[in-house]
Amino acid sequence: MTNVQKNEIVTAIQREIKALGSANKVSVKCEISNATISNMVNENWDLIKIEMWLKVAGKLGVQFSGWQIAETTNFKMMNHVLTDAKNASLFIPVSEKAGAGKTAAIEVFTQANSDSVYRIRANEWAKREFLTALALSLGIEIPKGVISVYQLGNKIIEFFKERAFQKPLLIIDEADKLKAPALRWLIAFFNELEDIVGVVISGTENLEKEIVKGVKMQAKGYDEIASRFGRNFVHLIGSTMKDVELICQANGIDNKDTITKIFNECNPVPMIVNKQSFKVVKDMRRVKRVIKRELLTKAA
Repeated sequence: MTNVQKNEIVTAIQREIKALGSANKVSVKCEISNATISNMVNENWDLIKIEMWLKVAGKLGVQFSGWQIAETTNFKMMNHVLTDAKNASLFIPVSEKAGAGKTAAIEVFTQANSDSVYRIRANEWAKREFLTALALSLGIEIPKGVISVYQLGNKIIEFFKERAFQKPLLIIDEADKLKAPALRWLIAFFNELEDIVGVVISGTENLEKEIVKGVKMQAKGYDEIASRFGRNFVHLIGSTMKDVELICQANGIDNKDTITKIFNECNPVPMIVNKQSFKVVKDMRRVKRVIKRELLTKAA
């Protein structure tokens, strides 16, 4: 759940306090403690569980428009990675299958930190194409006429040096699409901006495969890339039954049987973490499609 959605709920609470006459009456209506209502209104949100927000939204009839993102396990993992990369100026690679929810978490994080987080979605770009697209996304004016790749890269590096006080973060989404020379440019970027800027490269499982293969084959630059990014790739867990329940509730489905049916229909697979075994759904796009189908059926 985003802060925008929480603010919508707070607005509804304030409206209800005015209508009912007191916050205590609103807490009774919502079947939660008066302290929780007070914390919501006063923006003391850190310890308030998502379930509480969803409960209040339901009791007060708050309807969010469009598809709603829930704070699932994968969402929280991505948020943790992005926060660490930004605060400690780390270079971190995330490699996980398509549909895991990487991009959704990146979009929310970028919106929440728009003054210091810069995100680009990569394509099948060579080095010059990548640097040109990155420069334009940063609002850097590219001089007319001939400009070398070195000069282009240096403009980008200077952009981040000038913002060192902001603890800037560069996120390259779908980084597995970049061609090798484009990816190798991050070596120079690291050398100039170590401890100044954080970088997260995020992509499918091919991101890790290509870099590991490049290191093994002693391909130019790949060992240096692996070194700059710590030789350790972040992998996501997937969505548990509880995660799917949160997504369903955020999008208007509360029936337990329906939620269980949606989870089972999305082909959950066994997962073992810290010697604990449970099932998770790997493809969140499928979860989204099934939920939308259920909503259409419900509305018919």
